[in-house]
Amino acid sequence: MHDPVLFGDGGLAAPRPLTHRGSPLTRTLDSSLTLRRVSEVPLPDREIIDLVRQSCVDLPEGSTRLAKSFYDNLFEMVPAVRDMFSADLRPQQQRMADALLSVVRHLDSPDEIAHYLRRLGRDHHRDLGVLPEHYPYVGRALVRAVSEVSPTWSSSMSSAWVLVYQWITAQMIAGAEDVEPAPPSAMSRSAR
Repeated sequence: MHDPVLFGDGGLAAPRPLTHRGSPLTRTLDSSLTLRRVSEVPLPDREIIDLVRQSCVDLPEGSTRLAKSFYDNLFEMVPAVRDMFSADLRPQQQRMADALLSVVRHLDSPDEIAHYLRRLGRDHHRDLGVLPEHYPYVGRALVRAVSEVSPTWSSSMSSAWVLVYQWITAQMIAGAEDVEPAPPSAMSRSAR
């Protein structure tokens, strides 16, 4: 698995409203994507995991369609994060798509995936300065992206993604808590 790069220096502006994308989804995500500790977020049950997998079933191996939609949503919501990435997003989109789809496929191996996610959270925090407050933006952009690319999208899938994303986030934040903050020089473009 490749480590996807999510954020850099932690400077986020308030998100832009996405009124044209459907306010009911936005309201649901705003109230659901709260940060929780690992002890508060059990791995979702098989039915929830199956719904998340079903939403990705039409994405072929190697597809970046979901990642492209994710970054489009993220940059529209929080334009300040665009500068954290190189001009050519294609390699980043591929890494993100590969990592996300791999995590979704391997949720039946929670110990292995938790270890990977904790390492990812640790590395992103240490090397890029990712902070817990970044994760809700990523979650909103991700759930919107899945809703845009999944032909079978439903409100139950939205709820399932929120639960799985909370578990993923809790693992990554737990990994980040094990390291010291990144030095300012580590957040330069050359560190990516």
